[in-house]
Amino acid sequence: MHTDSIQWQIEVDKKDIAYIVSIFDGYESLAVVRTLDASRGLIELLVSPDYLEDTQKLIEVLAKEIPFRRLAAGGNEQ
Repeated sequence: MHTDSIQWQIEVDKKDIAYIVSIFDGYESLAVVRTLDASRGLIELLVSPDYLEDTQKLIEVLAKEIPFRRLAAGGNEQ
């Protein structure tokens, strides 16, 4: 478990993973994207507490073009 970051698990269509990674690569400081299960489209965002609000805003914008759902800890829908 990471104590210096906030983890958000997100399930997306697997074809959208590379796009999401490229978006967050463009915003170097916001979050790191890890692919947990490519076949399920399960990714994890490791968010710096300092950039939590900015990351949330970016996720809200992305949600308008990419369907996804955020999962609670343990893989349950939040």
